[in-house]
Amino acid sequence: MISRRRWFPVALAPAAAPRLEAAQAPSSRGLAARIRAAVDAIKVVSSHEHIIPEQERVSQSVDFFTLAGHYAINDVISAGMAPEAASAKGLTAEERWRAFEPYWRHARFTGYGQALRIAIRDIYGIGEISAATLPKINEAIARRNRPGLYRYVLKDRARIRYAVLDDYWNAAPVRPDPEFFVLARKFDRFILPATASDVAELEKLTGISITSLNGLKQAMERSFAQGLEAGMVAVKSTIAYNRELRFAETTEQAAAADFLRLMRGEVKLPEGFRGRIDRPFRALEDHMFHHLMRLADAHRLPVQLHTGILAGNGAFITNTNPVGLTNLFYLYPRLPFDLFHIGYPYQNELAALAKLFPNVHVDFCWAHIISPVAAGAALEEMLETVPVNKILGFGGDYRYPELSYAHLEMARRNIARVLAGKVEEGVCTEDEAAEMARLLLAENAARLFSPKS
Repeated sequence: MISRRRWFPVALAPAAAPRLEAAQAPSSRGLAARIRAAVDAIKVVSSHEHIIPEQERVSQSVDFFTLAGHYAINDVISAGMAPEAASAKGLTAEERWRAFEPYWRHARFTGYGQALRIAIRDIYGIGEISAATLPKINEAIARRNRPGLYRYVLKDRARIRYAVLDDYWNAAPVRPDPEFFVLARKFDRFILPATASDVAELEKLTGISITSLNGLKQAMERSFAQGLEAGMVAVKSTIAYNRELRFAETTEQAAAADFLRLMRGEVKLPEGFRGRIDRPFRALEDHMFHHLMRLADAHRLPVQLHTGILAGNGAFITNTNPVGLTNLFYLYPRLPFDLFHIGYPYQNELAALAKLFPNVHVDFCWAHIISPVAAGAALEEMLETVPVNKILGFGGDYRYPELSYAHLEMARRNIARVLAGKVEEGVCTEDEAAEMARLLLAENAARLFSPKS
């Protein structure tokens, strides 16, 4: 018998030659420029956004600190700014800048900081963020904050065909503007009720009387049907913000017993319960999560799951390891699972899952701003680990279109650089790199998230 140690070098040796030949191709600078031009030409399908309706956006007073308030502020707080200073009201722009600037100096080079700087530079034409330029920035933002902003930023500048919108601010589904968005809906509120008052809110939301586990399921089904009527193209869950990603198969009896204990108020909830690891109604939560998976499976809707790092400052990061989801991939083999944020910092685990399971997809939404370098390294590895038709290369994950534009610029840069490297190494030709770029930035997401009439 030939040992593995001896067999692999012999088998792989002939395949090494094309890489050496490709390394002698014309100048890498010209190659990089051609690949970047091909990437820039793609009209993108964004797998994940939180962009608020344009009418709501332009009715608000928006300034630099509005844009800095999504993600960039988290790194500023991480650098040492007091959290209460970030939300200070009644201060002038100058006063806010004085509180912000000492820590911004240290956070401006992170992925979040880069995105904010790109947005201000490209959309508003101001290359430096400082006390001297702050009035100009705010004036430029105010001038453009009018109807037509989204068409200018998302269509003309970013070249986004459409984006999958998680409108978490709407308790009931609302069909988004079809020029820009298709709809993903969350049902976590039906999985995580913790008090009788939570259940009462679900009754108001759905019009279903909930006096038993069966009533809770019917309420979820009603909300699901409403989502379908509003054009829902995906089911979304951010349950990793509340608990670990491991959902056991529980019996009706165990879930029903939890429901009764919840309704009777038999469990005294600890302080800060909603962020705690311990879950007094775990059987109910697991049972309802599987009910949601069965609904998604029956309607052939992909499921988008938050994995990896959590927004804000401070989190139980171990809750978010995607490996905990493994039993779902066996139980629902027809159901496409779109696992968010490359699972960072568990990107290697996610790559292994996507390699092993045909129904697991890797999503780079948020990833290029969490860590541009880590996202690029993960893409470089995953392109030789995971079939390329299962990798979604971009989702902006922002509330404001300027920042989604900036994130996309960073994603295009990452993708072009990685693909140029693959061509130089002889892994693929330029034409194949262009094909991969289309899959990463448009075709894979469009296949999973087609608009519903």
